[in-house]
Amino acid sequence: MNKLTKTAGTILLSAAMTASICAVSFSAQAAGTGNIRLIVKNETYSTAQGAKWDGVLLDKTVSISETGDALSTVKQALDEAGKELVMVDSQWGSYVSAIEGVAENDAAMYSGWMGVQNDWAVNNNLAYIDLRDGDTFEMTYSVTMGVDIGADWSNTSTALKSLSVDGLTLNESFDPSNTDYTVTIGSDSKTVFAQPTAANKYYQVRTYKNEYTPEEYGFRTTDAIDVKAGDTLYIGVGNAAWPGSYPAETVYRVHVMENDVQLGDVNFDGKLDIADATLIQFASIDLEPFSTLQKSLADFNADGRVSILDTTAIQHKIAD
Repeated sequence: MNKLTKTAGTILLSAAMTASICAVSFSAQAAGTGNIRLIVKNETYSTAQGAKWDGVLLDKTVSISETGDALSTVKQALDEAGKELVMVDSQWGSYVSAIEGVAENDAAMYSGWMGVQNDWAVNNNLAYIDLRDGDTFEMTYSVTMGVDIGADWSNTSTALKSLSVDGLTLNESFDPSNTDYTVTIGSDSKTVFAQPTAANKYYQVRTYKNEYTPEEYGFRTTDAIDVKAGDTLYIGVGNAAWPGSYPAETVYRVHVMENDVQLGDVNFDGKLDIADATLIQFASIDLEPFSTLQKSLADFNADGRVSILDTTAIQHKIAD
């Protein structure tokens, strides 16, 4: 491969891994405040394959730099730890070229270092990634431009790979195609942690309570959420307002219920009433999109489909 092609490949790598500098910033805290968990690791290019080191080089709580961005924070932390960091200037700004002798293009053409913020493989220059107190930020080596760490730039799926809620148990088995789930909490309140994982880490995942407000940061997997019966957790994947997100987003919902959801309760409010019958009627003529779980709950007469007959059956049930 000639020098010009190799140089172009290096620029492409830096663009793909740390690219656009025009990301929307949602940071509300003062720059340079708080701490993050910083992990520096190489789990894709082994010493047997020629790497200077592999595994986890650093995993510790570090201070956010004065400017509050990921690049300067990583540099500050590695300098303090006595670890060698090589940065290269490009037309998109400076980027991490090597850490402790493991460098871009070492494992393969276009291999190199990528930043991962709260499980999102960032697609921006790290100097433009604002950090918040409590963030987890990884510098991780990728041999295949992100695919080997779960971030596929060519895949437009905004589905979740997994979903759980620490502190409660989903009543339904997780299926990426089903966007509604329930948990039973009784009359108590509980502190829980939502644990969604994107099928493609190229797209951000954010969790909200009772209102889907994607212009805000939402809850991270390490953030405690107080819930009670009647609450709903919204988990968005790939909202267009977030950096790196362009395809149609997917929004999952976890409905916190006092008792197990009953047949016909398609709005998950814990009761069977005319509101459910109306929603089912709309869904039967394709005026209301239903999730997999809602379709199952809507089949009140158990004939295997959602129709006006289910609405009628519910109306009779309510009248009894």
